[in-house]
Amino acid sequence: MILWDRVKKSLDGGVDKVTRVSRVLSERARVEASVARLLIDKGGLETREEKATARLGGRVYLLWEQKSRGIMRDQEVLDALREINSLREEISQINLAIQKVSLGEEEV
Repeated sequence: MILWDRVKKSLDGGVDKVTRVSRVLSERARVEASVARLLIDKGGLETREEKATARLGGRVYLLWEQKSRGIMRDQEVLDALREINSLREEISQINLAIQKVSLGEEEV
């Protein structure tokens, strides 16, 4: 009977260890998936920011070619600047969320 008790104790210990390792791996996979989703969102915002910056540059160049003195009063320029500012704020919020998720401070 002593041999059976030792086998059962070893088996229970092994099951506990496997359970702990699987919990850690599951949590890590969840965190990695959350970070991946945030990075995909960030990439989309960065693409939109690049397009808005190109649009802004094109408009400013067009106005410069026309010798316009009111470049900073042009509505398209102002809209593009507001859009770029908004996108940069969203990107910084996503970067902060990525940091928090990576450190386990926040769930997504």
